[in-house]
Amino acid sequence: MKRKIVLVDPYFKEGLKGFPLGLAYIAGALREDYEVSVIDLTARATIEQKNPEEILQEELRKINPDMVGITSTSPTHKNALDVARIVKNYRNIPIIKGGTHETNAQGSTIRNNPEIDYSVVGEGEETIIELANGISRGESVKGLEGIIFRENNDVVDNGKRALIPDLDMLPKPARDLFYIDERFDEYYSAKLFGGKKSTSIMTSRGCPYSCSFCSSKVNWGRVRQRSVENVVEELEELYSQGFRGFMFEDDMSLANKDWFLRFAEQIKGLGIEYSLQTRVDAVDEEIAKALSESGCRFMYFGIESGVQEILDKCNKKITLEQAERAFSIARKYGIRSMASIQFGLPGEDLDNLTTVRETIRTLNERLRPDEVAVSYTCLYPGSPLANQEGVTPEMYEHHIRTRVDGQIYNKTAHGSYSIHPKELTPDKIEEIERILYLELKIIRFSVDTFYKA
Repeated sequence: MKRKIVLVDPYFKEGLKGFPLGLAYIAGALREDYEVSVIDLTARATIEQKNPEEILQEELRKINPDMVGITSTSPTHKNALDVARIVKNYRNIPIIKGGTHETNAQGSTIRNNPEIDYSVVGEGEETIIELANGISRGESVKGLEGIIFRENNDVVDNGKRALIPDLDMLPKPARDLFYIDERFDEYYSAKLFGGKKSTSIMTSRGCPYSCSFCSSKVNWGRVRQRSVENVVEELEELYSQGFRGFMFEDDMSLANKDWFLRFAEQIKGLGIEYSLQTRVDAVDEEIAKALSESGCRFMYFGIESGVQEILDKCNKKITLEQAERAFSIARKYGIRSMASIQFGLPGEDLDNLTTVRETIRTLNERLRPDEVAVSYTCLYPGSPLANQEGVTPEMYEHHIRTRVDGQIYNKTAHGSYSIHPKELTPDKIEEIERILYLELKIIRFSVDTFYKA
């Protein structure tokens, strides 16, 4: 009889709903040898209108798993620890924690949280199978790359595992474990596809750039691209299951222009719609035309600031002229666009907020996107900016226990445990919000308006 594994995505009311694609890949890797169940606590709590803790306890009693895996980003790290404590109170079974936070945590999760038994560092599809097998057989996992664990009260770091070189070898995401009835079809679908059933998909991992506020390169390394044929095959299979809208979750779509031109040509007749996130310097007339003709309906651009000096200081390596051109091209080819902005980066005038107003003017008068997503600079462990500001994984562990700011900014999708630069105080954020309300003429992105449920 197969051993039972429950995989949990923690409850996170402040964040994007979205489909938990990373966890679906882990479920896909395990399902051949284990009886896998998944619990997306945000989805379940929203759909069922129930307390997420109650849902988790009910599922644990019903499934009675042999081990539990929990994923988290840094914003959901505290929520994941809450899940782990509930599991341990239910029964003392092995708990594995993975996700991007663990790659940046440098063992701090294991050192500070006795309820977590194993931390998976880096890509988890290969590691999780070997770890689950070792636990099931009662074998030592010492030497198993990609694992940090506790042995005889010592923290043992087995080192990182090499990144998966060929993404075509990845298992299929176990979407069927999440889309269990029509309510989840509705919940996971984005409004931008006009009510069509939609899901997330990944064509690549990694990013070739090194923006100071981002830790993507630490997590995923260089860009690795699935083959065009492999992605098209997945899209065709999902199309046969009723999916018509697809959100590409790549950190940097269009990193390989030739790849996307070939891809766009192959899916022209499929009748799908899709969105992607990319950089303004990756968009030209040729690629925009190909994207539009193949079903691209929405592009998300990381702009960060409307002040060139700030862009230069955070190593963004784009110009406002490139940004202006990219939004103009998107409009020409009928592709809706979103500009992602964050306030609080190095160079921001947080005394008089002159740079905030300059960014708003740039958005209103030069870029003119269809929507603007606003956030506030967060110092998450692993990013160059966090390292520069002295934010260590241990400091972050302390912060989530004390929650210094103690305030939730529900428009930012970063949650209530973020560490902001010290000058970016709650009062300062409220002041910026007032200016945005009065001066921003572009539609403001909202989680509640992006997803249907």
